[in-house]
Amino acid sequence: MNAAAGRRDLLVGALAIGGGLTVMWLAAQIRGMPGQPFSPGFAPSIIGGLAALVGAVLVLRAALGHAPALESEEADPGPPFRAAALWVGGGILVIAALFETIGFVPLLLVWLAGFLMLTGVRLLPAIAFAVPMVFGMDLAFTKLLGVPLPPGEWMIALGLLG
Repeated sequence: MNAAAGRRDLLVGALAIGGGLTVMWLAAQIRGMPGQPFSPGFAPSIIGGLAALVGAVLVLRAALGHAPALESEEADPGPPFRAAALWVGGGILVIAALFETIGFVPLLLVWLAGFLMLTGVRLLPAIAFAVPMVFGMDLAFTKLLGVPLPPGEWMIALGLLG
């Protein structure tokens, strides 16, 4: 394994561990909801734990000198990759800021379809993939886990919801 790839796996792994543990700590701060089988922090705790686990695997691979988890022929992945990476990071910040106002479904539809298009997927296939994925996630959180996701203040203002 080349040294740069090992350092990259070590860095990404450490960031995943730190981020995952932070998510788990923040999720533990969320109060439970009376009558709900799961607290609203349940799903983020699972995701944070999985991120920390993946990070630990990457750190272990780097420490033991195994081949890098991701290898690329190109030194520079190019503008589409960088744009998609910025879309993911920036999109998460925008979603966090506008989650209550705009709502889960519209924000995630735009975010996922936009990401897919930045990675080379055409508009209609991106929408065809994003719609069932986002509505499936919404149903999983609201119906299966009992975690209410905000529909958006605009839906209430238009009289579409209570």
